[in-house]
Amino acid sequence: MHLDFIKEFGVSPRSSKKSRKSDFVYYGLKEKIIIGALKPGQVLGEQQIAAEYHCAQGTVREALIQLDNNGLVCKHDYRGTHVAPLCRDEALQMVYIRRQLEQVAARRVASKLSDEGFEELKLVVAAMHKTAADGRTYLCSEYDRKFHGLLFRESGLVGLEPILNRCALHMHRFTMNGRTEELDAEDVRRRHTHILEVYKYGTPDEAEREVGNHIDFLIETWMPDPLDL
Repeated sequence: MHLDFIKEFGVSPRSSKKSRKSDFVYYGLKEKIIIGALKPGQVLGEQQIAAEYHCAQGTVREALIQLDNNGLVCKHDYRGTHVAPLCRDEALQMVYIRRQLEQVAARRVASKLSDEGFEELKLVVAAMHKTAADGRTYLCSEYDRKFHGLLFRESGLVGLEPILNRCALHMHRFTMNGRTEELDAEDVRRRHTHILEVYKYGTPDEAEREVGNHIDFLIETWMPDPLDL
């Protein structure tokens, strides 16, 4: 985990040293949960994590609160903190919700994507391509969530952003858990460039159809036990 990565994904450079350390722990644990290095139901002991990351238990506690807010861990007053279950039915509902949200947003954004947003998204696609080419699959997934989050933000449906982000996070947890296949970097770049161009120049129908097809492709390709969509 790198500090430039943490800065890229929203940590203010004015944050306190303790806050930056908390984010470092948060991103480290989040990655382990999503890729399956930390298993569902596994106990997350504050002392053990503090020793691993060379920080105070209070710092670990802050990171665990963030993970709890994302639904990645379950905190219990008397039983400590555990990695949240990995539930196929829940993942299915997340897919339905994400697809519906992105398709509604696509209709609002189509042919209205701002030039500033378009240029920023091109940079994100370039970052996705590079991380995929370097074999950094998890980091590529972070950029993927950033890409779809920024597109969604262009729709102006700000109250729904946290829901979309959570759905995308849990969808990636299900599709990436224990996966060993490498990404095709050129395919990643081509698919996301096409999505971006459809949002910029296409009709509402075209944008809605494109993002729906994209989500279906992800499920069909990466689900270890394909969902019936």
